[in-house]
Amino acid sequence: MALHALCCGLPALAMIAAAVSGATSGIALMADFFEPFHDLLHRYELWIMAASAGLVVLGGALEVIARRGPHNHGFPWLFSLSVLCFVVNVAIILAHRG
Repeated sequence: MALHALCCGLPALAMIAAAVSGATSGIALMADFFEPFHDLLHRYELWIMAASAGLVVLGGALEVIARRGPHNHGFPWLFSLSVLCFVVNVAIILAHRG
């Protein structure tokens, strides 16, 4: 859960903060503040995506194991959100590199 919050929540929070604080001042302030973190992510983005993919696969396996019993657990909303965030992150990286 903590890795999901860092991988998906931190960039979303930064964009929301930039949008709320005004386009010019927010982007300038946020860019200076997040530049070291941004550079770190770019340096290791393929490793981060590989680790994220591994966590999504592990989460899928754990969902399958948890749902083998007779209980009706309903739709796995949190796991679906994790998969969606992973797909969006991959799309952003591919668009950013292209």
